[in-house]
Amino acid sequence: MRQNRGRLLALVLLFMSTFLFAVEPYTWSLTMSKNSVYVDEAVEIEYTCSFQDQAYLHVIKFTPEQENEAYRLLPLGVIEKTRDGRRSDTYRYVLFPKKPGQQSFDFHALMRKTTKASIENSVIGRDNVEDYSFIDTKVALPTVVLDVSAHQESLTGQFSLNVTLDKNEVKAYEPVHLDIHVQGEGDFDQMQDIVLVIDGVKVFSEVGEKHYKLTENGFQGEWEQKFSLVGAKNFTIKPIELSYFNIVKRERVLLRSERFDVSVKEAYTKEELLDDLEDQSSSWWSWSYLNYLFTFILGVVLGRYALHFKDIKKSPEGFIAEIEACSSVNTLLTKLVLNGDTRFSPLIQKYDALGSKASLKELKKEIVSIVNSDTITEQKGKDV
Repeated sequence: MRQNRGRLLALVLLFMSTFLFAVEPYTWSLTMSKNSVYVDEAVEIEYTCSFQDQAYLHVIKFTPEQENEAYRLLPLGVIEKTRDGRRSDTYRYVLFPKKPGQQSFDFHALMRKTTKASIENSVIGRDNVEDYSFIDTKVALPTVVLDVSAHQESLTGQFSLNVTLDKNEVKAYEPVHLDIHVQGEGDFDQMQDIVLVIDGVKVFSEVGEKHYKLTENGFQGEWEQKFSLVGAKNFTIKPIELSYFNIVKRERVLLRSERFDVSVKEAYTKEELLDDLEDQSSSWWSWSYLNYLFTFILGVVLGRYALHFKDIKKSPEGFIAEIEACSSVNTLLTKLVLNGDTRFSPLIQKYDALGSKASLKELKKEIVSIVNSDTITEQKGKDV
């Protein structure tokens, strides 16, 4: 009996040790700005992969689907950190749910890992070794669960409306300019162009322009649409209305501008106005032609003059630009591993051995030196 208990205990210990050694050296976590939202309301989500060491042999490929029938997902950026010799990568996104109800969204990441043996084979130059080898593992990330409430508006956020008219009195067929300006925070992509219909008035409209940036609360910026109105008699511009669902007040909000009355005085007939416009157009063409001709001549002169200055410092391009953009030794080593160029294999081994003592500045300098030396050698060969 005691022998059986001893065997059972040994099997349990063996199972536990096998399980512990099989655990991957990283964990994924999820952080959300809120759990209860309305349709099209922005939710900030952060997926963080935390490693047990510097983990420069690991590469993360996280490219979730950006839009489908259930949501829209837009990237805010990636934050890479190394603290106490441990690496962490945080992927920030803004999610806009499209459907009401209890919604669950599942995402996956591809964990790519190479080995020191793979690097050594490449450095030594063994047969049948053309590139670094990777072991790929698809990882299920924590599920995003949201309680999404419905509303009846197509626009969601917090907005203000400002409508201006440049003048209220004009001569017949002289245009007045109307400017509609919406500012705030929300889903500006849902903003629709406004259509104006005024009896007896010719309406010229520009397409609405959006100027915004993505923040953790959605899009922040402005939307503007401009109109030119031409009429022969007095006319009225009815109040411009914009309705949206306010995510702070949790209710529908209707924005409404004032009414504009435009007084039109007789001055010219259509024929006289067209003749005047033709004269202005001819004059404009002659001056514009001279202006373009002068600009062209000036451009040629400056272009030839600039050829004398060949030593102007250029911004880094291509692979060098990617190297300069790296913010940590681990990120830079990972990029070298992915590059697959055996020239960098000694650097990978060298700076891996240095660990926390490795200098990002010195590593970049050595990489640039290798790239530049090969470029010079190649150029000399061409000259010969």
